[in-house]
Amino acid sequence: MANQVNKLAYVDSKLGVSLPGQQTTRVIYDSVNAAAGQQFFEFFTNFAGKTEFQTNLTTNKLDSAESMVIKSIQIICNSSGIDIAQHLNLNITVGNQVVVKDFDPSFNASNRGLAFDRLHSGLNDGKNLELRLLTDIVIPPQVNFKATLQFAGNTINLNDDVTIIFKGYGRIFSAGASF
Repeated sequence: MANQVNKLAYVDSKLGVSLPGQQTTRVIYDSVNAAAGQQFFEFFTNFAGKTEFQTNLTTNKLDSAESMVIKSIQIICNSSGIDIAQHLNLNITVGNQVVVKDFDPSFNASNRGLAFDRLHSGLNDGKNLELRLLTDIVIPPQVNFKATLQFAGNTINLNDDVTIIFKGYGRIFSAGASF
């Protein structure tokens, strides 16, 4: 089994990425401000008017010298009207391929059943959940990606925020000795 460093290097070499890069941990996030009763959210597609506290990207592609392996996904819902321990539907698309399809991460937000990663028991916090992936998801350079999340209920309040965070290992541009 390839580790995350080898997997990322393999994908980069297959795509012909030969620019120098600095290995690093990577966190990318995006928030969506909700309408009252909204159930469906799309992340990493609209960055207009967002501050650095709402997203740390300006486009839904990583730069030509950047790539990332997603190791964990965190979902935060800043709403008094919704509980993310209810059923959810998460999809993650990289390029034209759905790499996470119709996944319900809500079991990691409650104490019903086992947490997916088996590293911790389900939390009792209905506003914040995180799950560690057993299979690495690679976001190659210059490839579109997005995430969609659908809630089972429609009790979210106006102007509440829903945030998705991808955490993992990555490669960022490093000029090295070229400057």
